[in-house]
Amino acid sequence: MQTHPMTPIRVLIHEPYPFGKIAGNLRTQSYIIRLTDQKRFQLSLLSSFETEFTRRSAGWGVETLIVPPSRRLNRYGGECLRDGFWEKTLSAFDLIRYNWNLSKILKQKKIDLVYCNSIRSILTVGLAARFAGVPVFLYVKGELQNPLLDPLGFILASRICFFCAANRDDKYPLLVALFAGKIGILRIGIDLEEIREIERGDKTSLSRELDLDGSYVNCVYVGQLYPPKGVHFLIEALSMVKDEFPRTRLYILGDHIIDAYKDYREELTGLIERRGLREMVFFTGWRPDALAIVSLMDILVHPSLSEGFGRAVLEGMALGKAVIASRVGGLRELIEDDVNGLLVEPGNPSMIAAGLRRLLADRSFREDMGEEARRRVFSDYEITGRVRELEDIWSGMTLRK
Repeated sequence: MQTHPMTPIRVLIHEPYPFGKIAGNLRTQSYIIRLTDQKRFQLSLLSSFETEFTRRSAGWGVETLIVPPSRRLNRYGGECLRDGFWEKTLSAFDLIRYNWNLSKILKQKKIDLVYCNSIRSILTVGLAARFAGVPVFLYVKGELQNPLLDPLGFILASRICFFCAANRDDKYPLLVALFAGKIGILRIGIDLEEIREIERGDKTSLSRELDLDGSYVNCVYVGQLYPPKGVHFLIEALSMVKDEFPRTRLYILGDHIIDAYKDYREELTGLIERRGLREMVFFTGWRPDALAIVSLMDILVHPSLSEGFGRAVLEGMALGKAVIASRVGGLRELIEDDVNGLLVEPGNPSMIAAGLRRLLADRSFREDMGEEARRRVFSDYEITGRVRELEDIWSGMTLRK
C-alpha cells in the first residue's frame, strides 16, 4: 500500500517586539523555533519590523514575513495607551484595516494556526485569524495589566496557556472561570545542554577581563534596565550592607532596549554615586556571553516588580547560583523560599538587604542553596519536553479545526 508523507501543520508565530537583543521572551521564542519538529510543523514568523532576531529566524529555516502596520500602530504599547480618544479611534480603524490585509496573507499561506505570546500580539493579529477562520494559541508570558484589553485577548484566543497556576489566578477570577475550558498551564523551559556546555567551558580569559577576584563575593543582576525591573531597589539594598560586607561586588548585565528608558541607567549611576558604591558596582552592558558571566558569580539578584516568569533566575539557578528574587510571576512556583532560593516582596530593599546578609555571611549556605536550585531546574524545566507539549497542543487545536 502506498503511503503519503504527512502534510506539516503551518504555524504562524507573531512577534510584536523582535528586539535585536535576544533575551527574556525572545530566548523562549528562539527555543520554540529551533526545537519544533520541522517534519510535523512548518513555521513562519510575522513581525512589524526587521531586526537581528528576524534575520536569525530566517537562518533557522523559518519563513520571515515583515508586514509593517501604520506608524500609529507600530509603537510601543505604553505609548498607544497614552493616546487621546481621537487617536485611539484612528488606531482602531488602522488595526481593523491591518487585520483585514493580514487575513488575506493567512489564507494565501494556508496557515493552520496562529501563535501569539502576549495580549499585544493577539490584539494585533487576532482579528485577522478570525477573518481567515484560523485558531489562535495565546501563551501568556507577561503579567496581565489592562482590564479593558485583556478580556478581548481571552475572547479572541482559541486556547490559552499560562506559565503557572499562580499567574493564571492572579487576576480576573470570573474571566478565568468563564473560559476555563480553553485555559491550561505550560511551564517555561531552558536548554540544559547549553548550561552544561557553559559549565565545561574555559572561562579564564573572561574572569580576567572582568577582573574577578576570588576574595570578593560577586553578585549579578541580568536583564533589561528599566524601572519595573527594580534595579534601583537592589542598589539601595547593597548600600545597606556595604559597611558590613565591604568585599562585595555587583555586576549589572544588561541595558535599556527601548529609547524611552535610556535615562534609567543615568539614574542608577547617580544613585550609585550618592550611596558611595562606585567601587562596588560595575555595568557590563548587553553581553552575548551573559550566561558564562553568571556562571562565575556567587549570587544572582532579581528585584523585579512584575514578571511573567523571570528567565534570568531560571538560568542562574540552573548554573547552581543562590538567588534572591521578588515574589512575582512564575518565580513563586519555581522557588521554595529558604530552600532553593530566597523570595522577597517586590519593591522592598530592606528584604533584599536581609537576604544579601544571609548569603554574604555564609558561603556553605549559599552553595547548598545553589545546589538545590540546580536540582529543581534540571528536574522540571528542560525545554525539549516543554516544546513537545506545545506541539501536542497545536496538533489538538488543528484537529478540532
